[in-house]
Amino acid sequence: MADHLTKDDIIKAVLDTSFLLSAGAASLSDIAGALNIKKASLYNHFENRDDLFEKSLDSCREYYREISFIPSDIDSVAKKYPAATVFKGIVTRYVRMHEKSPLFQIYTFIESQKYFNMKAAEIVQEEEEKILSQTRIVLETLLKVNKLKIGEQMIPSAAKWFCSGFKTIMENYLIERKKLIVSNPRDGEGELFSLPPDEEGMEMINAFLEDFCKMI
Repeated sequence: MADHLTKDDIIKAVLDTSFLLSAGAASLSDIAGALNIKKASLYNHFENRDDLFEKSLDSCREYYREISFIPSDIDSVAKKYPAATVFKGIVTRYVRMHEKSPLFQIYTFIESQKYFNMKAAEIVQEEEEKILSQTRIVLETLLKVNKLKIGEQMIPSAAKWFCSGFKTIMENYLIERKKLIVSNPRDGEGELFSLPPDEEGMEMINAFLEDFCKMI
């Protein structure tokens, strides 16, 4: 396999290994073992562990930049549904994406690095700013079709309130989800993330959304 090994293969192994062991605990030996290669083969692609993890963060950033928090047809969605339904649809889609491979591994890898690595912190901030910006778009779109009680001047603060609460509740949801996933044996490709969804956790998220939509 070493002859056909690509940087993307290695980065995937970094994310998978870090998900199971934590980024801090994942060694080059662990990563090489996941690829069934010798550790020395990794040096054909990366200078050292730091270089490998930095390139992994670069890959994560590129992946995140391709993801939108809101759907491209938000205008038609806002016209068709009430605010609570719109937000539930947006949030459910975003959360479901994050509890599947590879986004779950990417999310946990970045989050585990954000206090120790400036690039990871920048990626987290960039994603938070994107969610905030796109939340404002949703609110502005709903306002245009008379689906909100609040005025335009309240939209910035409402968006910040939503994003702050959503970030915390999503983080808690995914932490519990990860505990469940890593406690189950992996039987084959894709099996790690094929467990039933956490309905109780989603109910908590929906309750938060209901409260938010009552305010707007």
